[in-house]
Amino acid sequence: MGNRQTVGRVKMSVMLEEDESFSMEGYSEADGYQRIVLQGYLVDRRGDGVYIAPLIPQLFYGYNGAQLQTWRQFIPAGSHVILSRIGGEPSVPREELYWKKISENHPAERIEPMTPVPMAITDNPWVLLGIGAGSVTLFYIVLRSLRPKKRGRSR
Repeated sequence: MGNRQTVGRVKMSVMLEEDESFSMEGYSEADGYQRIVLQGYLVDRRGDGVYIAPLIPQLFYGYNGAQLQTWRQFIPAGSHVILSRIGGEPSVPREELYWKKISENHPAERIEPMTPVPMAITDNPWVLLGIGAGSVTLFYIVLRSLRPKKRGRSR
């Protein structure tokens, strides 16, 4: 029999300003390939409004400090910084991101960055279900806060 490795999978939702730094630390119980997927958006506040683009792996550095090409990476056992982004680096050409305008120019509203929380990478489906439900709820709250408020009804 060959050596079998367990592949862990974690999904999180985040909203990052274009020049914001980000770091995520994780603990792996054994050497192996892990798929750590960040779902969320890169936020760009331009003169004519707020734009968002879905996160892609190329926007982050992996465990070994190299720019990611895919969300899957080999992570040795132990506690490590597994995803990072420093002051807007690594950068990706604007044309490679799918920007969508979500609001007109309003007074600057700053989304407070989330504090990274170290977590163990696990295959336990209940833990992943809890993380997924919390991420969806947080993502919904953030998106509702970005939507322009309705001022009143017109008939």
